Amino acid sequence: NNFNGLIATDFDYFDAVKNYPIFSDFIPYPIDLTKLDFKELEIKDKIIIFLGINKLSYNQKGISYFEKALKIIEQKYPDKVEIIITNTVPYPVYIESYNKAHILLDQAFSRDQGYNALEAMAKGKVVFTGAETPFVDHYKIAEKVCINAIPDIDYLVQELSFLIENPSEISAIGKRARSFVEKEHDYIKIAQKYLDLNRLIFCL
Repeated sequence: NNFNGLIATDFDYFDAVKNYPIFSDFIPYPIDLTKLDFKELEIKDKIIIFLGINKLSYNQKGISYFEKALKIIEQKYPDKVEIIITNTVPYPVYIESYNKAHILLDQAFSRDQGYNALEAMAKGKVVFTGAETPFVDHYKIAEKVCINAIPDIDYLVQELSFLIENPSEISAIGKRARSFVEKEHDYIKIAQKYLDLNRLIFCL
């Protein structure tokens, strides 16, 4: 009764609200890129994989699948990878740890990216997160800008193994990730979409 419009911000929400009478549009999350420096990924020694665990979202993000996959990767590539895992640490500590990483494991139960994934992508990280078919189709993704993570340990090991054995792909995905966020999530562009939609709603 109090609202005349409803906006979905990613594909995890889109299906839940698309049939609401007041559903208005899909507008992605805004990202302030001026605060997120891009650094091209260079692999001088080991490939660094980061998993940041928050005990409050452990189950809903499918963290156990990442943990099990990492144990296999650690045994499979002991001389090629360094694995950093944090558990419910203060935000500055979390950021300091993840800034060192080439690959960031975000979540395994999503269809699209949330802020944690998008900010890491903006920094040029290779992020394991949601990138399901609706996301790929909507943005017309021709080459990977992130890795679609699903709750399947063998699949996660396969995707991680490919990156470890093909390190040039890590750098390539990192560059595409930054370009994608610049194109689709720049906060000025997103703000304009809200303004345009607001004018449209008031005109109806």
